[in-house]
Parts: sequence; structure tokens; C-alpha cells
Amino acid sequence: MIRDPDLEPLRRWLNCDMTPAAAGGLVAHPAFTEAARALNRVKVEAAADPVMARLSRDAGHYVAAALTFSLHREGISLPRLKAACIETRFISPGRARAMLGYLQHVGCLSKVSARQGRDAALYVPTPRFIAPWCNRMRRGLEAAAPLEPAVQGLLRHMDDPDVAQAFAQSRGDAMLAGLAAATGHDLPFVRIFNHRLGGGRALALLLSRDAGDGPLAAAPVPWTLDDMVRHCGISRVQARRLFDDAVAEGLVSIEDGFLTWLEEARRFIAYSCAFEFASILASAAATVNALPDRFPVAGAV
Repeated sequence: MIRDPDLEPLRRWLNCDMTPAAAGGLVAHPAFTEAARALNRVKVEAAADPVMARLSRDAGHYVAAALTFSLHREGISLPRLKAACIETRFISPGRARAMLGYLQHVGCLSKVSARQGRDAALYVPTPRFIAPWCNRMRRGLEAAAPLEPAVQGLLRHMDDPDVAQAFAQSRGDAMLAGLAAATGHDLPFVRIFNHRLGGGRALALLLSRDAGDGPLAAAPVPWTLDDMVRHCGISRVQARRLFDDAVAEGLVSIEDGFLTWLEEARRFIAYSCAFEFASILASAAATVNALPDRFPVAGAV
């Protein structure tokens, strides 16, 4: 229940849909382009942390990590994470075992109960996972603030660990709901820039450098193959194949050291950024709604 009048505008994001029409409203917002650029700068800066860099190499890693974190309330287990992966219709259940193994290997998950009979082993996130993940979610919320100023009321409470973790968990919930309802998972843009290893980081890097007074992704951006290899954690062969395929699919053109997004790519970039902002704002509303005692009305006795 949202009781604070300053947070009341968030109510409209509760149970919001993720349709193209809803996304169109965000794209039309005068602050959308700068907000999207800021969100992608957040993604690039977060990759300075080695674990976050690994988790952001492609959309599959990122979504699997978000789902893992969101399962903490009921207990993280392999069967639960597999089921969540299947429900997204976006990533395969095979990601679940690999994600749990990796997060354990780097000290981000701790096993709290071993497998016994039919009961699966349970895991909890460690501070090594909680701190950078919650910080990444908070900074994404900051990027969304120009689109919905009411989130400032939530941001003022993000130093409270319970609020920060509740928001981060809600992000996984919203991601799951949005992906399960979305279409277009097999589009060329999704296959190349979302599913391909390094594609997610390449996309964020290029959009973080977007500039000019026009719409998002309208202006050419500086591009070199060596730059993509250095920033995206992939080999030169992988980077060349990724961008050769993007050119072949009519998503980009590359000439004289500049990459230009073509019409289909620009349209999908705008929609996917709006989709992510809607997911962030829905998570903000759900967090405030679930924790009313953490957001008392100013002046109330």
C-alpha cells in the first residue's frame, strides 16, 4: 500500500503492462533519450567490477543473475532457477546450473543446506553478490528518475539494506513477468545483441556514447574492432562475427570508423530501453507498495 502522497505517482506503475503502446509513452517523454544514455553508462561503469562484467556479457547471463537474486526470498535452488528460466521463454534452463556454479565459484553464493533425498540444495547470496548487484539496481533507478520523479522518494531510502534488497529482488520479478509476456525473442537484433556473447556489453558501450540532439541511436558513433574486443570481454574473431552479422542483417552500417544504427535497430533499441525503464518503475512501485512502514507519510504521527 502506497501511503505517502509524494510516492503516489508510482501507483500507476503497479501491474503496468509491457506492450508497445506503453513503451511508446516512455519513448515520447522529453527526457527519454538522455535517460537511456545514462542507463547505458551505468551498465558500462558497472562492468568495472569483474563479477558484474561476467554477468553482463549477454542478456542470458544478466537475466539468470537477476532471477537468482530474486529467488532469495523463498530460497535459491537449481529446480527453482530452472523453472524461472523456462518461464521467461528467453533463456534456456541450462543457464541455471552454469549460473549457480559460477556464482559459487566467485564467492557470490553460499550453500546453506545440502541436497537430501528429493530436496534440492539451497543457496543464499553473499555480500560479494549483494553489494554490487544492489548498487547496479540503484543506479539504474537513478537513471529512470527523470522519467518518474517520484522514484526520488525510494532513492532516499536505498541505504536501508532491506529496501535495497527488496528492490533488487523485485527487479528480477518484473524482468520475469515482462519477458514471459514479450514477443520477438527470435528477432535478428535479439539474437545478435542480446543472446550473442559480448553483444550486451557492446550494445551498452555504443549507446553510452550516443550523442546529439536527435532521437536515441540516430547519430553515428565511433567504432573500432579493437575497442569492442577491449571492452566486451570477447575475442577479435567473436567481435568481428558479431558485427559482420549485424551488418548482414541490416541492423547497422560501419564506415570510416563510425557505426550507424539502421531503422530496424533504432526502433528496437528505443522499445527495449523503454521496456527496461517500465520494468524498473514497476519494481519501484512494487517495493514501496510492499514496504509501507519504511515510507511513512511526512509529518504523520
